[in-house]
Order: sequence, then C-alpha cells, then structure tokens
Amino acid sequence: MISFDTHIHTYPFSQDAHQSLRDVVGKNAASRYGFVITEHMDYNYVGKMNFEFQPEEYFKQYSPYRNDHFLLGVEMGLQPDNFAKIAKALAAYPFDMVIGSVHTVGGDIAHKEYYDKLTKTEAYTNYLVRILECLEGFHDFDTLGHIDYICRYSPFDDPELHVSEHKAALVAIFNFLIDHNMCLEINTRRLDTQVGFDTLNEIMRLYAFLGGRLVTVGSDAHKVENLSKNFDKAEKIIAEHGFTPVYFKERKRIEL
Repeated sequence: MISFDTHIHTYPFSQDAHQSLRDVVGKNAASRYGFVITEHMDYNYVGKMNFEFQPEEYFKQYSPYRNDHFLLGVEMGLQPDNFAKIAKALAAYPFDMVIGSVHTVGGDIAHKEYYDKLTKTEAYTNYLVRILECLEGFHDFDTLGHIDYICRYSPFDDPELHVSEHKAALVAIFNFLIDHNMCLEINTRRLDTQVGFDTLNEIMRLYAFLGGRLVTVGSDAHKVENLSKNFDKAEKIIAEHGFTPVYFKERKRIEL
C-alpha cells in the first residue's frame, strides 16, 4: 500500500509550481499520505525558466516542518554536463530523497521546438538514449522520475510511449536500475486518462517482467488539488505486478 507521495513541487523554490509551503503543510495534516517535497534543480537548463534554487534557503525555510511524514528532497534534472554539480550539491546538503529526471535532450522536451524536424521515433529514441546515457554517467540518486514524461508534451497524433516500439531501450534502462538496486517512479500525473494509464501500465509490466520490484509513487503535484491524485490507479498497477512501494528518508530506502 502506498503511504508517501514522493514527488511534490512548491513555489518559490520550483518556479513552475502554484502551491506554497503553507498549502502543502495544510494538506499533509489532513492526508493519509506522507509527503516528500522535491524541488526542481536543473543546472544548465536550456528552457525559459530558472529551475535552480538555493538549498541553504530551502532548508532554512522548510526544516521547521520536517518530520517523519514531511520530508525534504530534490528532483535533479539530469544532463551529461551537470553531473559534477549534482554530486557536489548532494554531498553538501541533507536531502532525504533524490529523484533523477530527464527534462532536456539538447532542447526542452516541454517545448514544441524540441520536436521540430524530428520524427516521433527519432524524438522518443533520443529521449530514451539520453536517460540511459545519464544513468551510466551518474546514478547517485534514488528513483528514476516519470519515464513517460515525453508523452505529456509530444505533438504527435499518438503521443504514447509504446513498449513495442522502444523495447530494447526500455530493457536497457530497466536492467540498469535493477542491477544497481534503484527504483522506478510511478508518476501519477497522466493516470486520469485510460490511455495514460494503459501506457504506463504497459511500461511497468516490462519492468516487472525483467525483475523490477522497487517503485516510488509521486503525483508530481504543482497545485494543491493534485497532491496524491490518481493514487488509486497507482495502487492497481502495484497490485497487478507485485511491486514494493518505497520512500526515502536521509537517503535510506524505507519499504512500505
């Protein structure tokens, strides 16, 4: 059973968030779930927003609220040229949990310009190759975030990431996670549609087939109404494939 929402953003530390610390703390008090705050830290970000924050200020403002059910993490944006900066930050600050995510592949995946002059196969292959490249270059993080991220912004008629079309790349990514005892995130952002659910369930089925067991579950909430949204759908995926949902405190894995 899920007991933690492990992917949450707040303003001002995540510039694209529309909920405050007060909003999230208030929701946490009334929620059956614990929360892990995971602010964006994308060094050398190529997009239009600033996704870096000052960890000193983050911990200064948020640490008074930190407890067993309200933890402080980070979502690190993975790019080959920022591994050293990420390592330095993780060594310097006491994050409870670290999500590793790919948001850019030369360009920002969230912007339509990324897809210019690319076929769907090229765009999705580049994305998955970048994930594997980042894993092989740096894997001092706890869970791989939103494997289906590209589907959110894809301009193609069929935006879904199909296992049948990218099985080899997904197998390589999942085998790396399994071999290194890392987790895969069930990101619930797209689970409110049947096609979004089916796509992620198909991907998670492959992860389970390869021997993947460890998952984190995160709403990726940027607004208070989306905190722990679609967790009932995530429970179905977990039950179907026999996954073990976990969270992290002081970078130590806690199985639920």
